[in-house]
Amino acid sequence: MNPRTAKETAIICAAAVLAVALLTIPFELTPVGPHGAVAHNSKGVIFIVVAGVIALGMVLAYRYLTTRKRAQIELTGGEQYRRLAEEYRRLADLAITAQEHTDLKLGDVTAQLDFLREQNESLQKILKEVE
Repeated sequence: MNPRTAKETAIICAAAVLAVALLTIPFELTPVGPHGAVAHNSKGVIFIVVAGVIALGMVLAYRYLTTRKRAQIELTGGEQYRRLAEEYRRLADLAITAQEHTDLKLGDVTAQLDFLREQNESLQKILKEVE
């Protein structure tokens, strides 16, 4: 279980205070009306209940949207990582292929140089014999 952040603790405390207020307000709003009867002032209670429900809805919507955005960012980050890894593999394959082609060309050049050295040595022998 993750520890709560300060923001979450503040939201829980505010919800608890709101719940206590909602439970105690009806007892405070029972003035005596005309003729000694107890009158119920339900407009104030209804206003507070509606305001509490709206506030709770806004908090829950905020939490939902931030969680959804965080999940989208994580998925996007994972997708970008996969694309970068695939691009790295492709570039590594290209580098290996280029290295193989370079090795083949270098082998050809070395063989041609050996052939030219042999011809040069042969030519040197012929020139010495002619002198």
